[in-house]
Amino acid sequence: MRAINIPRDGLPVTTARDMARDDSISGRFTLKTEVVVIGSGAGGSMVAWELARAGRQVLVVEAGPYHPSSAFTEHLGDTMTEIYREQAAQLNATADVLFPEGACVGGSTVIGACVMQQPPDSVLRRWSGELGLKNLAPDVIKPLFEEVGREQYVHLNDAHEINTTAHKVIQGCERMGFSWKPVSRNVRQCALTGHCLAGCPSDRKMSALVTHLPWAVGHGARVMADTEVTRVLIRNGRAYGVEAVVRDPRTRQKVADLRIDAEVVVAAGGAIQTPLLLQRSEIPDVSGQLGKNLAVQPFVQVLARFREELHGFRGALVGVEIDEFIETDGYMFFSALAEPEQLMIQGNQGAGPDHINFMKSYKHLAGLNAFAVDEGRGEVKWKGSHTDGRKVISWNPSRSEFEKLKHGAALASRVFFAAGAEEIYLPSFQRLSAPSVFDLDARLDEITYGVRGMYSLRINSFSSHGTCRMGVDRYQAVTNARGEVYDVKGLFVADASLLPEPMASAPHWTVQTLAKQVAQGIHARGQELFLKG
Repeated sequence: MRAINIPRDGLPVTTARDMARDDSISGRFTLKTEVVVIGSGAGGSMVAWELARAGRQVLVVEAGPYHPSSAFTEHLGDTMTEIYREQAAQLNATADVLFPEGACVGGSTVIGACVMQQPPDSVLRRWSGELGLKNLAPDVIKPLFEEVGREQYVHLNDAHEINTTAHKVIQGCERMGFSWKPVSRNVRQCALTGHCLAGCPSDRKMSALVTHLPWAVGHGARVMADTEVTRVLIRNGRAYGVEAVVRDPRTRQKVADLRIDAEVVVAAGGAIQTPLLLQRSEIPDVSGQLGKNLAVQPFVQVLARFREELHGFRGALVGVEIDEFIETDGYMFFSALAEPEQLMIQGNQGAGPDHINFMKSYKHLAGLNAFAVDEGRGEVKWKGSHTDGRKVISWNPSRSEFEKLKHGAALASRVFFAAGAEEIYLPSFQRLSAPSVFDLDARLDEITYGVRGMYSLRINSFSSHGTCRMGVDRYQAVTNARGEVYDVKGLFVADASLLPEPMASAPHWTVQTLAKQVAQGIHARGQELFLKG
């Protein structure tokens, strides 16, 4: 039996500061490993653990900084500036849709809301039947889902984890006749402080910081922070490593250029960053689908003001979901009240004195997030050279998607009115509220599609997917069913970009399950992919 050393406090992560202090490291240096994993979030950490415990030499490189859990303050304002990509202001090209992402060791698992859902069997049967992805058939992939669920301690919220915001949703559903259920989350003995989006200082959230990354390190994997991969190196149709830049996270000054020679490269930066990296790397893309098919699972938040004080920000952030419409209409609804910093950064309900008065009602508010399945027509594109270019995220709602979201906001509003809300604040760039259910339709009619749906509804997306979709047809997909990029041997994708089409379920659980499958596939092909077999 092999002895495994798990760090007692935090992770042994090599940072830019460590490298700057090391006299043996010059302005440019090279490392060698069997597997380099780009990104340390849900997919990357899973691949690192699976391959490290299989005996492979694994190096995880993360562009963001390392913040141990003990550094989190539960103040979202602090966290947004430290570990959110672009200080939580990653936007589409028209600057009206937010795409928040974690940019730190652990990725978005560090700032996630802990919601875990499996796709319905009907979706898996479609992927395996109509799309030909036999590896996603329910009887093949469900055992992996269950394995990940055990690793992540997924459980249905107990009664004590359902807070006052969620109770208002339950009351409304009971009166409307809508089906609801507690949410499944990956957390152990939740401290119920309601600050999931700011990072969990008590390590109760099962983020990559406390699960697969330390487990991978225990099996010998190394983790480097502050290290941005700029390009995957490809020769004769084979990936053989990456180039990266190490930067001080505070000054953004370059510490070193780095080259990593590797026999297998796994891109796991997420559905926005991974296609950008592959575009910068100029990989062959006969499908023309790289960066396309961006599905964002858009959502809007309806806020309701009640007469009584709810203090709805206390307790588990997400308590219950309305599951009445998932399979029939593709709608998901989750109870959750945005933290004050979120409401302020989005400029909800006015500015100056108006906004201050709105925020004074915060303890009376409840929130319900209405998600809809979009059409997957968005695109992520890198423009310019690989060193000086820029990303462009193109996604605006079609008229059909706009109407879906608006209908979702109407349903959420009616649930709250049924629960006794005195006023509903609508998710619009206009300052709109409805004092009663009888005024609701007229207020909603004031939100019009306008030009391409821009600046109409306040839309967010935490769940981008589909930009390197897997498929059995090389002219329609970027990767094959094993997650390997067509025409580039040894280059794999293991994140939400693999998803073959838009889905209605929260993707975290699916991403980790796919990553586990990709990693096990790499291990099974050891003789083919690694020099040592």
